[in-house]
Amino acid sequence: MTALLSECELMRRTGVRRICIISGEDGWVSQSAQRLRQNLAGDWLTVSTDTQTLSPCIPPSAVRQCLGREFLHAIFDARSGFHAEALATVAGTLLAGSWMLLLLPARERWEHWQDQDSLRWADTAEAIAVPGFMRHLQSVLASSPDVSYLEQYQPARVAPITGHQTWQCRAPAQQAVLLHRLQAMQQGVAVVTAPRGRGKSALAGMLARDNPGALISAPAKVSTEVLQHFAGQHFQFMAPDALIAAGKTGEGWLIVDEAAAIPAPVLQQMVSRFRRVLLCTTVQGYEGTGRGFLLKFCAGLPEVAQYTLSEPLRWAAGDPLERFIDALFLFDDSTAPPAGRGTGIRRLPPAVWSEEPAKAQDVYRLLTAAHYRTSPLDLRRMMDAPGMTLLVDEANTGLRGALWLLEEGGLSLPLSEAVWAGFRRPKGNLVAQSLAAHAGFPQAACMHSLRISRIAVHPQVRRQGRGRALVMAAIAAAEGYDYLSVSFGYTPELWHFWRSCGFRLVRLGTQREASSGCYAAMAILPRTVAAEQLAAAAERRLSRDGGYMRQRGLSDPDLPVAEEDSDTALNDEDWRELAAFAWGRRPFESAFPALMRLQANLPLSFLCLSALSAEEGAICEQQSVVAAGGRKAWLRLLREEVAQALSARHPSVVSQWASRLRALQNV
Repeated sequence: MTALLSECELMRRTGVRRICIISGEDGWVSQSAQRLRQNLAGDWLTVSTDTQTLSPCIPPSAVRQCLGREFLHAIFDARSGFHAEALATVAGTLLAGSWMLLLLPARERWEHWQDQDSLRWADTAEAIAVPGFMRHLQSVLASSPDVSYLEQYQPARVAPITGHQTWQCRAPAQQAVLLHRLQAMQQGVAVVTAPRGRGKSALAGMLARDNPGALISAPAKVSTEVLQHFAGQHFQFMAPDALIAAGKTGEGWLIVDEAAAIPAPVLQQMVSRFRRVLLCTTVQGYEGTGRGFLLKFCAGLPEVAQYTLSEPLRWAAGDPLERFIDALFLFDDSTAPPAGRGTGIRRLPPAVWSEEPAKAQDVYRLLTAAHYRTSPLDLRRMMDAPGMTLLVDEANTGLRGALWLLEEGGLSLPLSEAVWAGFRRPKGNLVAQSLAAHAGFPQAACMHSLRISRIAVHPQVRRQGRGRALVMAAIAAAEGYDYLSVSFGYTPELWHFWRSCGFRLVRLGTQREASSGCYAAMAILPRTVAAEQLAAAAERRLSRDGGYMRQRGLSDPDLPVAEEDSDTALNDEDWRELAAFAWGRRPFESAFPALMRLQANLPLSFLCLSALSAEEGAICEQQSVVAAGGRKAWLRLLREEVAQALSARHPSVVSQWASRLRALQNV
C-alpha cells in the first residue's frame, strides 16, 4: 500500500493515471480502500452502494452527473454489480496522477459471481452469473502490465511506471491548428470527432468566441457546460427542435455538439439552413460511438471536411487507465475490411466469447460501427444474457456482416393480459410486450418469438444483398418459433427492405422517437398459423385506426395508414379496449381510436373535448374541476365517464369485464 502512495508524484509528472484492483472478502476490501482514501490527498470520487463503509459515495446510476467535472483519484466498487458505463465515465473524469481503485470480489468467486447489474440488461427476474464478462476481464488484466493489485492473502503487486519523461500536453497546439483551419472555411460542413477528453467541446467554444453571432445547439443544454465556458459571452444556445420550429437560417456558423445523438432527419434540416456548420461528436465512448454517424450521415453531405482530435487534455497519450478501459469495453471500433470469398453465413456457438473471443469481438465492433448508440451495456448483454443468437457473414479475413437475435415472449396468459391491461410491464420483450401493451394483442406476448436486435453490413460490401441474406438466415433460425420480429425507425426505404424480406407491419408509434427522429415501427414475419392470425388482425387494426392515429400525432404523409377516419362503428375489439381503459390502465394513446368511436356514437362531456384537441393540457385549461390536478385528474375523470357509459350500454357484460380486470391487478 505504501508503494501506491509513493507513486503519485511520478504519475502526475509523467501525465499518467493508473488502476489498482482490490479484491478479497468484503470487509478487507472496504478497509483497504478506506485506508488509501484517508492517506492520499485528493477529491476521491467514490462510486458504491456500500454507504455504511465507503460513505460519502454515490450510486452508479448517479455517475452521469459527474460528466464535465474533474477529480483526483476514485474508488469504483463493483463487488455487487459491475456497471460498465459508470466505470468508463468515472475514468474520463480523472486527472493525471490519479489512482482508480477497482473493488472486486475474491478472484476465486469471479466465474460464478452473481452480478446485480445484470438486472438492468439481462431481462431476468434475478441476477445472473456473468462468466463471459469475467473471463474477458481476466484476459484484459493478463495483457495489461500497468495494472496493480491488492489481493487478500497475497503480497501487493505495484506495476512499475515505464518511462519517466515529463508530460507536456500537446492538445492546445492541436486545437489551435484545427481552429485556424475552421476559421478559414468559407462554407460547408466540418466534422470533428474525438474520444472523450480531447477538447472538442472546448474547440467548439473557441470557435463561437471568435465568431460572434454563431448559433450553438446540442441534444441537451446541460451537456454544453464546457462549450459555454470557452464561448463566454458569445454563447447563444438553441435546442434542435426550437431551431427548426423558428426557421433559423444564417450565413454564420452553426455549431452542434454531440451531433451523433441528434436524429439524422433533424440534423439534416439544421445543416441545410446554414452556410458554415461545425458538427462535433464523440467516438470510442461509453455513451455510444460516432462511427456510424460518420459512415451514414456524413457520407450524404455534398461538401464535408472531416477532422479528428487525438491528443488528451487531462492525461498523456498512452495513459494506462485509458488503455485498460478501451480494451475492457472494446472502444477501438475499427473493423478490418472483408477480403476473400470466405465461408458465408454461419451461426456462432453460444459459448462464442470463450471459444472464439476474437470473432465475438469483431461482431461487436462491426455492430458498434453501424449503430452509434451501441454502448458497454450492449457488450454485457451480448456476453452473458440468455437467449442470444449471433449470425455472421464471414470473408476469408474480416466480417461482411452480422445479425443479433434475441428471444422474446413465452409469458403466461394472465401475465400477458396484465401487460395488455396496463398493470404489469416486466423487463425485456420489446416487440412482444409492445404488441400487447400498445397494439392490444396480449397473445403476442404469450407466443415464442425471435427479435432482430441489430443488423450490420460492412460499408465496403453494402448493396450486394448481404443484409437480405442475413435476414433470410435469421428466418431459418426462427424455425420452431411463432414469429420473427423487428423494431425500427420508419422510413420508406427501411420499410421497403423489411417488407421485401416478408415482414408485415403490425404497429406504428404516434410520436417521433428521440433517438431516430422517426416514428417507431414494428413488423413481424409469421412462422405459425397463430402468428399468421395475429399479423392479419394487427394489419386490420392498423388500417382501421390509421385516421385516428394521424389525429393523435402521425404527420408523415409517407406512413402507410389511412389519411382520414372512415370507420366509426364499435365492434367487439373496441368494447374490450374501452373496458381495459375504464377499469384497467390502458394508455390513453392506445385506447384513443376506440374512445373516438365511442364519442361518435355516444357523445360525452369530457370525451367530447378530447375529440377537439390532441393535447390534454388544452382540455385541462377548459375544465376548472381538473385544472389543479392536471393530466392525471383529467384522465381519472375520463376513465370514470367511460365506465359509466359502458355500464349504461352493456350492464351484463360490464360486470364480467370489471371483475376480470380487477383480478389482473394481482397477477
